[in-house]
Amino acid sequence: MPFSYERVRRELLEEQAKLREQLKRLEAVEYDSVGYSNHMADDATDAFEQAVDVALRRKFETTLEEVDRALARLENGTYGLCEACGARIDRARLEALPRAKYCMDCQSLKEYKVKAVSR
Repeated sequence: MPFSYERVRRELLEEQAKLREQLKRLEAVEYDSVGYSNHMADDATDAFEQAVDVALRRKFETTLEEVDRALARLENGTYGLCEACGARIDRARLEALPRAKYCMDCQSLKEYKVKAVSR
């Protein structure tokens, strides 16, 4: 199937809707206060579940922001251009990851720098 900006837009809008729904579900979860149980194991389980939900919320929010930015790039005509160097992002990369904002060279460089800093 040939590359289609309209298909990309549909995929991004579907992903946006799913992410918003997942965030709504996470916001609806209520927790008992950690530390008020009679059992340490229950408190540990509650704390773990809260930590997982916080990590999921951050991931969903970050991904939603990337989707929103990709939709904005579609609207303003800059979709498919690397945000770092301005080069065209390979179509295969955009098909695999429609919210991609960097070409492979810039993405690799960015990941290399992150790894070098974390050592």
